[in-house]
Amino acid sequence: MATDVLVPSDVVRYVAEVSAVLAGAGPDLVGVYVHGSAVLGGFRAARSDVDVLAVVAGSGTEADQRAMGEAVAETAARCPGTGLEMSVITAATAADLGSCPFEVHMRTGATETVIIPGAGHAGDADLVLHSAVCREHALAISGPPAAEVFGPVPADRIGAAMVAELRWAVDHATAAYAVLNACRALRFADDGQLCSKLEGGRWYLDRHGDDEVVAAAIAQQSDGRTGPAKPVAAAFVAAACGRLELGLPGRPPRRL
Repeated sequence: MATDVLVPSDVVRYVAEVSAVLAGAGPDLVGVYVHGSAVLGGFRAARSDVDVLAVVAGSGTEADQRAMGEAVAETAARCPGTGLEMSVITAATAADLGSCPFEVHMRTGATETVIIPGAGHAGDADLVLHSAVCREHALAISGPPAAEVFGPVPADRIGAAMVAELRWAVDHATAAYAVLNACRALRFADDGQLCSKLEGGRWYLDRHGDDEVVAAAIAQQSDGRTGPAKPVAAAFVAAACGRLELGLPGRPPRRL
């Protein structure tokens, strides 16, 4: 289904510019799709990336891939979020992820731009969640509706990708990010719904009652208030991962 969230107009305008740049970089652009918090809800310009997944008809050379990323990087100053996070994949990969090959992955930010050509790369496991969200919720800035481009992603593969992301988040992301991602993963295990981090946290409180760790994570993500301490957040995430790996429904994780 398409997103039922009102995507911020400045995000739509910016990604339309990105789409035009991609179309100019090569003749085989299939479509450009907004995913992430801009379509799931919870986008905050001061704290959120603009997430984009673009699809092209066929694979290019490493030089082609780098040139595509460099062309899009020229738009970075006009990005309405903290930066652009974009992957470009082929139509064949969008239809069936396989080992998650990509043409180019890039991210821009206030201090650096990273461009990773996909030639010779083993693949990007992050594409599992990105593609699943695109199929269900993406806004097509150009090209056919996302459900016509992105194939179904098996639930067990989505769940495994969520667990891997949670383990990464404990060491590399904020405590609030990790806790809310755990809530989102628990919801997916419970009812199969892919939602935003904030919606996952609210679902958890609605489902399981007051929880100081989750409430603090929501407060920080929403308006920058003090979030949960790292140790209690790590314990929450570890317990959630254990439950997810056992294939249990999203009941409250055991306190460690």
